[in-house]
Amino acid sequence: MIYVIIFFILVFIIAPFSLLFHEIGHLVGATLMRASAIRLTIGLGKPLWQTNFANVDIIIRRFFLINSLTSTVRNTPFRNREKAIITIMGPLFSGILTLIAYIAYSIFIATDILYLFFLFNLWLVVINLIPFKIGHKQSDGYTIYRLIIHYFKRKKINSV
Repeated sequence: MIYVIIFFILVFIIAPFSLLFHEIGHLVGATLMRASAIRLTIGLGKPLWQTNFANVDIIIRRFFLINSLTSTVRNTPFRNREKAIITIMGPLFSGILTLIAYIAYSIFIATDILYLFFLFNLWLVVINLIPFKIGHKQSDGYTIYRLIIHYFKRKKINSV
């Protein structure tokens, strides 16, 4: 019975909060890079809740565990360095949450829930840094990989 409760806590509290925090990292990166419009979307399907403030639209959709995405627009195109900063901020925020959960678990209170929170966020960091692409969807690691490849190709062309 306790495992069922822990599973529901993972699915309905830990995962949505962790995904939201990861996407907030991208949002912070986009704000630092002066994006003119930012859209943070959590989930797929019909919108359950949405709001906007300043240049940020936030949409929470029905199936909030399946997908999360932050899209950014700026009048002048982002340079590759700016794209890299926006991209790396998601895994960085997940890493911060991982560290906070680990410290809380190790120092303050060693509960299964905190340990699961730590493990889920650690998984989120690792899986997002692995470069992969499935259809039109790509990981943060894939985006960073492509930016690095583009940088070295450009550098090689300029040195020739």
